[in-house]
Amino acid sequence: MKVLFLSDGEMGLWTDGGATMLHSERLEKYLSTARELESRNAWKYEGAGAQFQHQRSPYEMQRRLAEKDCHVAAVAFCDGQVLYGLSTPDMGGLYLKPADDDAAPESSWLSERTFRPRDMHVQGDQVILALDTPQGECHIARMTAGTSRYDVLTLGDTQDTAPFLCADGRTLYYASAGFARNEEGLIIAKGPSALLEMDLKTGKLQEILAEDTVDYLRPRKGPDGCLYFIRRPYEQPRGKRLTLVDRAKNVGAFFKGVGKLFQFIGDPEGAAKRTPRVAGQSEEAAQKRMLEGVLVDVTRAKNADTDDDEHGCVPETWQLMRREADGKLTEILKGVADYDFDGDALVYSDGRRIIRLQDGKKTVLHRAAFIPRLVVEKTCVL
Repeated sequence: MKVLFLSDGEMGLWTDGGATMLHSERLEKYLSTARELESRNAWKYEGAGAQFQHQRSPYEMQRRLAEKDCHVAAVAFCDGQVLYGLSTPDMGGLYLKPADDDAAPESSWLSERTFRPRDMHVQGDQVILALDTPQGECHIARMTAGTSRYDVLTLGDTQDTAPFLCADGRTLYYASAGFARNEEGLIIAKGPSALLEMDLKTGKLQEILAEDTVDYLRPRKGPDGCLYFIRRPYEQPRGKRLTLVDRAKNVGAFFKGVGKLFQFIGDPEGAAKRTPRVAGQSEEAAQKRMLEGVLVDVTRAKNADTDDDEHGCVPETWQLMRREADGKLTEILKGVADYDFDGDALVYSDGRRIIRLQDGKKTVLHRAAFIPRLVVEKTCVL
């Protein structure tokens, strides 16, 4: 068995010999170019003249943005190789690399400025993608393996994610949530996520599961023919009402800012020296990861006495469910981030661990700070 997984924007491969992280040739080249541009143009923004004019290098900002936003967004097996979707501030693409030789050259299937992959599923020679748009939407697209052309299958002011194409090559499942926008066109709310089924030959669309208080996520047909998915409570973020303490803090921050402004006017050089340098994100922010639009604490449930990571970071309200042909629902597991099947065995992530479950026995395959996605190797014919 082989398992591909994502961990903090990088991809890894688990085999019977253990887990290894795979490098992205394109990602490393992008970051290297950004750092080289910053280094090559540093002289323009150094020295007393540049400091006096308070000039800041745009190349430094580009490098910081590249390091922050470059990541592998989706992975899949295809014909024994690794197909991965890359997202950067300037472009996105699909690239293919050998699974058994990390140092071997990669090949490029597609590279576009507006291409932003979020999810991916390979079935036979069909690649089904969830693509983000500049307007904040996300839609399902289909392409044939090895080609650079893709067709968008879904439209509308929606977020369509987690596509799964059945073995018949015709039945497509995915999760879909609608948006509400204000008069300026900005997204102000996202509705609960429903499960939809699309017939790719007829175009017929059917809503399988939908509730006002529930999100249905990551649908997948199991080896038993049942539909599996993750169910969690739907929560619409609302603006926090300010307390008297919050208001007092805001007033204090305002007058503190005014004081710094007058201090800078009187002594700009001294003020610059006294301004503390931001060294990066806070410790609290570093413990948070985004998963399906929700921030989760990756330190959750960690055993402080033994420092042993024997629990996941995904809330127990995220339930892996099975829906039988007659509509009967059964809870399989709690606290699941993603899952796949290895024959009749279930392979899943609880956010920090990859676990194989068969006949009631759990085997931990790999641990990491954050594992939001995984996929078990299947046969793909090009």
